[in-house]
Amino acid sequence: MNMLGDWSAFGAGPLHQRLSDAIARAAESGILPAGSTLPAERGLARSLAVSRSTVTTALNDLKTRGLLESRQGSGTRVVGSPRAEMPGATILPGILKGTSPDGSGTIDLAASTPEDGDALPAIDVDLEGLLKAGPRHGYTPEGLPALRDAVAERLTIGGLPSTLEEVLITNGAQHGLSLAFSLLSDRDDLILVDEPTYPGMIDLLSSKGLNAIGLPRVNGGIDISGLRSLVATHDIRLAYLQTSVHNPTGLVAEDWEFRALARACDELDLTVVEDMVLADLRYDGSQPSPIAARTRVATVIAIGSISKLGWGGLRIGWMRAPNNVMERLVRARLSADLGSSIPSQVIAAGVLASFDEVARVRQATLMKRASLAEETLAASVPSWNVQSPEGGLSLWVDLGAPLAEPLAQVAARFGVTIASGISASVEGAYDDHIRLCFDRPEPVLLEGLRRLTAAWDNLTGAS
Repeated sequence: MNMLGDWSAFGAGPLHQRLSDAIARAAESGILPAGSTLPAERGLARSLAVSRSTVTTALNDLKTRGLLESRQGSGTRVVGSPRAEMPGATILPGILKGTSPDGSGTIDLAASTPEDGDALPAIDVDLEGLLKAGPRHGYTPEGLPALRDAVAERLTIGGLPSTLEEVLITNGAQHGLSLAFSLLSDRDDLILVDEPTYPGMIDLLSSKGLNAIGLPRVNGGIDISGLRSLVATHDIRLAYLQTSVHNPTGLVAEDWEFRALARACDELDLTVVEDMVLADLRYDGSQPSPIAARTRVATVIAIGSISKLGWGGLRIGWMRAPNNVMERLVRARLSADLGSSIPSQVIAAGVLASFDEVARVRQATLMKRASLAEETLAASVPSWNVQSPEGGLSLWVDLGAPLAEPLAQVAARFGVTIASGISASVEGAYDDHIRLCFDRPEPVLLEGLRRLTAAWDNLTGAS
């Protein structure tokens, strides 16, 4: 059962619960496909170095959950997973634990986020001014006017003319995406999603009971003709599209693609949730006007965040929408929470005040780390095809074989976490790809890649 990886290190609770969860994950990911027969309890206990009672309790739990069945003379078999129909377990165990500063313990190359807040500029926070920054009671459902104005100014400079009234501050981009889909869709609606996609989108749509249909990218770009065909065939009214730097491929759209996409959205009268989270991290520093600035008929809600530019711990994102939609968004937000943290908003405004310098440094740092990761993998695993990113924090790697899930499991045993390509697919595809976040200090990045290479050699039997 090497396919379970370092199962005892993940999760919480007693050992039998962690074993039960590990086998469930293997079944859900397809590593243990339906029909697989498990070893006998005694042999399984021996191979896992646990007591037989631990194995028995774990297997009984899985039988109760409907994942396993036992038949006399046939042993214990996997019968499938009761998870939602949408494929792709997107939150891998342990990926958000982070990495120790010295690279000891498990190294996280799975979560596509800055490792720490080092990218933040020095910001002096005036406590007296902080208390006066918003209403005395401290609740700001729309967000601090000063931060909303700063976001509107950045959007305007980036080609999307915006006013304070068109901006809503959120608790990160994921919060904004959740608000958008809560407002714009109903349970069981069909949503068009570019494929591969941001892994968090899969969990979000599944949690809301929405059905996704993938729009495969063509040569890294959005397939405009495919979009037209899918919308017409399935009567789709809502789409989620990444139009800046694409996660996970790291590719960017050209100006003509933005024009063609905006024209198609207008002609189809399509409502679009436009993901601009990585817009500030194109390595060449360019920033074409988003489709929200180019459409005339289509409704576009743009989503952004300071998490990738600065630090995820601030939990500050934003939404930009037409005034008539914004009023509905604020009302929807009030049903869940009453506003974002004022201290975080004040710090975020300080980051935007130094935007040009912060963006320049981040772009240069990410480009350097991307090159280092590419060169290292080219030397150590030449059989892999690594997509050279044009922006963002991650590499999209073609393994050349459908081994992404087994590699993720083995890599965990070697002390490094990675994201399987399946986690970025609404269609359950890309089991031959992995996503690697290279936004780590160079010594940590190199050690993580060394461990990953060792895991690959172990999995494939290479010397």
